Amino acid sequence: MFDTNLRGPWILATEVARRLIDTQTRGRIINISSSAAFSYTGGGAALYSVTKAGIARMTEVLAVEWARNHINVNAIAPGAFHSEMMDGMLERVGDISMHFPRQRICEPNQLDSTLLYLCSPASDAVTGTVIRVDDGQSGR
Repeated sequence: MFDTNLRGPWILATEVARRLIDTQTRGRIINISSSAAFSYTGGGAALYSVTKAGIARMTEVLAVEWARNHINVNAIAPGAFHSEMMDGMLERVGDISMHFPRQRICEPNQLDSTLLYLCSPASDAVTGTVIRVDDGQSGR
């Protein structure tokens, strides 16, 4: 889990940044964290929560590190969205959507607008930010 959720994104981000810096090109790096980075209620996913919190912190520190190179580093922290991973979890624990304010599991395309915003010129001054896209599923 460390390799997939933390080490891989670290290596990818640093390699992309190295190439952008070498060519003096502005760029954007958008990591995927999770709402589990901010709230953990048990259930055996502690390591997942820790690695996703690591992605959130990595996003913040790399944004500071690479700001002078005009590289924006941000992250999206999804809540419960339909995916292979979510389907497996729902098979194990049952329908969790009844505990959410809107009583639904989100669709992946609901992440599109946040991703497009972070890639667009509209977010030029946004760096080091983790945007929760969780449909109000987790407490604040």
